Amino acid sequence: MREIAHLRFRTNTFGAIFRVRNTLSYAIHRFFNDRGFVYLHTPIITASDAEGAGEAFKVTNLDMANPPRVENGDVDYKQDFFGRATNLTVSGQLEGELGAMALSDILYLRANIPR
Repeated sequence: MREIAHLRFRTNTFGAIFRVRNTLSYAIHRFFNDRGFVYLHTPIITASDAEGAGEAFKVTNLDMANPPRVENGDVDYKQDFFGRATNLTVSGQLEGELGAMALSDILYLRANIPR
């Protein structure tokens, strides 16, 4: 199925897995919603370097082997898709803490990050 990915969803195994996953996800969201929780989407891509770990997860469409440079030698991120240096965030918990202070009970899940 790795060679014919568009047929993957049609197999009994993958179809069953995705149906079970859908049911479990719905049950989790319903459980927390019924108890007054607010579902919070924390950012996945950010320009901030939370906890100093953003350098390991740079997001760019520039060729980093030969990036465009400004006069002082730094990378010219104005030519990048986001217009500035961006990273995959490690700040989900930090954003969650901010949301909890404003909204009280929150739910944020990171299981939806592409693998």
